[in-house]
Amino acid sequence: MRLYLAKPDLVYFDQFNEMMKEWCDSGTQIAPWFLDKPFDSTEEFEKYIRMLDNCEHGIVDERFSATTSFFVIDESGRLVGAASLRHYLTCEGLNTWGHIGYGIRPCERRKGYATEVLKMVLEEAKAKKIYKVLLGVHESNTASWKTIEKCGGILENTVTIDGDDEPIRRYWI
Repeated sequence: MRLYLAKPDLVYFDQFNEMMKEWCDSGTQIAPWFLDKPFDSTEEFEKYIRMLDNCEHGIVDERFSATTSFFVIDESGRLVGAASLRHYLTCEGLNTWGHIGYGIRPCERRKGYATEVLKMVLEEAKAKKIYKVLLGVHESNTASWKTIEKCGGILENTVTIDGDDEPIRRYWI
C-alpha cells in the first residue's frame, strides 16, 4: 500500500486521537517527538497544529531546531504514523537523536511502512539540502535500527544520556 506524507491538519483530529489512544494503550514507545496523547478538543488540536507550523518556520526556543512534522497517510486516507525532519542539528541533536524521527502506529507495524517512511523523509532532507543525515534509536528498538540499516544507515556509535536508561544507537545515512 502506498503512503504519503501530509502536513498536520485539523482534518485529522479524530484519526489522530484514535491513533494516539491505540499507541498509549499499547505501552510501546511513542515517536517522533511531537506525538504524545489524544487531545480533548479541536481547539487544543488547532493550537498544536499551529505550534508544529511555527516549529517548521523556525519559531522555536533557541535550544531546539526548526523541524518539519508530517503525518503518514495510507492510500485509503488512514493515519498510520508520523515523521519529523530537523532542519539542522543543535549540540543535543548531534549527540543523540539526529535529524529524523518516525513512528508507525502499533496495528500497522511489520508491513514495511517504516522503511517507506524513512525513504520519503530522506527525500525531504535532500530537498532541504541536507545530504548527510543522522538518526538515533534506542538499542532495544531492533525493528527501527534494522530499518535504518536497510536504508543505508552506518552505525557510528552508541551513547547514553542523562535521564534515559537505555543506550542510543547513532547512524549516518
